[in-house]
Amino acid sequence: LLIHLTSTAILKDIVVIKPQWLINALGKVICDGNLHTDKDEFKRVGLEEDRKRTFEKGLASRDFLEYVWKGAQVDFFLDLMERTMLLSKWHFSENELYLIPSLLNDSFVETENINGLRCVIDFSNTFLPNGVFQRLLCLCVAHSTRGKDNKRIMEPCLHKTFAKIEFEPSCIVHLREDEEAQSITIFVGNDKFAGQYLRIVQAILRKVNHDVMGSGLSWDIYLENGVTKELVFQSEAQKENLSPWFSCENIQASVIPSGENVDLAGFLERL
Repeated sequence: LLIHLTSTAILKDIVVIKPQWLINALGKVICDGNLHTDKDEFKRVGLEEDRKRTFEKGLASRDFLEYVWKGAQVDFFLDLMERTMLLSKWHFSENELYLIPSLLNDSFVETENINGLRCVIDFSNTFLPNGVFQRLLCLCVAHSTRGKDNKRIMEPCLHKTFAKIEFEPSCIVHLREDEEAQSITIFVGNDKFAGQYLRIVQAILRKVNHDVMGSGLSWDIYLENGVTKELVFQSEAQKENLSPWFSCENIQASVIPSGENVDLAGFLERL
């Protein structure tokens, strides 16, 4: 089995002839830090805080990654993880950090009602595999900072099954995974952006499905009626031009860009 990825110049330069080498390298990062890392070792080399931040907040420093990969093919592994949506650059720090959502392990305790119109993505007719929500977070965070002044954007609040992301100044989007119900709920805090972010989330899910899940995912989408607070099946909402999801201003935004056969950078540009 040969693995040769071609989406970036760095990936093109390497052909993997031993997949186990790849698995071992990724397993040094995506693992249970309490079981598979030596705390004393990282303390000795001055990376104690880096290790702690990686496995508590899902934010890995370049120094940490250089150390666990022994300085070998670091750019290749970073490109690989970014292209497979396991990692994204973290633009909310002066240090070089990378977000790895699969390492987020703290649960969010909801203490108050979340404001915003709901979009429920229901996978219950099949199932919601591990990793889908984390990849959704990865691309949502990448999109939220693309082409924007990060000083005007709030730093995302991220947990294992919950996220609070400011997509635009003053537009907060909450994402919540319900493992029991096999669903992901999106709360859009500003009605003006409802149609736009419905389109973006659908595009990201289709990209994850095509590139990572072998097009094996299927889901239904329900949208909240802002007046009655009832959830309406997406096709019915579109037929009724349910505002603000399908208002006149959002007709163009309702066109979902295809992510098939498009590299990740090009896909994010289209959103």
